[in-house]
Amino acid sequence: MTEVFRRSRVVQAWLAGARYLASQKSLDSRNVILEIATPQLATAEDRNVIKAVDLALQRKKRERSVMTAAGTIFPQRIYQCHGRPAWYANYKAIMARGMAPGTWGTYAMRMIERIDTDGTSFNPLEKIIEKLAALREKNLNHFKAAYELGLCDPSVDIDNSYSGEGFDLPTYNPSMDRHMYMGSPCLSHVTFKLMDGKLDLTAIYRSHFYAERALGNLVGLAQLQHYVAKESGFEAGVMTCISTYARLDEGLGGIRAARKLLETLPIDETLIKESLATAL
Repeated sequence: MTEVFRRSRVVQAWLAGARYLASQKSLDSRNVILEIATPQLATAEDRNVIKAVDLALQRKKRERSVMTAAGTIFPQRIYQCHGRPAWYANYKAIMARGMAPGTWGTYAMRMIERIDTDGTSFNPLEKIIEKLAALREKNLNHFKAAYELGLCDPSVDIDNSYSGEGFDLPTYNPSMDRHMYMGSPCLSHVTFKLMDGKLDLTAIYRSHFYAERALGNLVGLAQLQHYVAKESGFEAGVMTCISTYARLDEGLGGIRAARKLLETLPIDETLIKESLATAL
């Protein structure tokens, strides 16, 4: 069954999805969709929720946190420290020193470094920003979508000038991932759309652990959206996360602990009423 949760902020959207999964006998579901109107907005209440989730995560794994998961998608602090484009080289240097042998790295690395057909490396994320900025400068905002099926080859398609295509960030790499059954990237695809002059982001997950990863993933995606929008001269719009398979895992100290935590976290009644009114 497909479930759609529309909320204003990331934390409240995550809470809605996590509570839904906690109510399922199997603790999982297919096609859990979060649509977030203002993903960069966070209240003091939201920050308290993140702190509570951090404490629960660290009871099981000390190094886990919401922002650690967010940083695998977009390294916000490195960007803030070095700016664009210098953060790319700094991040690659950090990853070269710190990446564990035999691991596939981070989503951020796959977004900023791919190998072209001639064997040279290129930066798909930077190319998207360049193309969006060029579209804005040439007033070509009528190119809204790419109508993709997630089959984009960045070495070929990302440089497709002004055709309405090439705004996608495929994170699945068949040359590395096709033989893996577990441990491969859960985030399959990221796509940007220009809608009413704002930059929307949609992320598609093949599998999504809602306790250990999802909140941090959503924060990282919101930071990525803000980065691309800011650097290309657009305002960030709606963020949508489609989890084709979602599960409430043991990451918050076990299922019983996760349910107890979710019961204690605040519910934004106003947003729930708004979403119900919209649905009706």
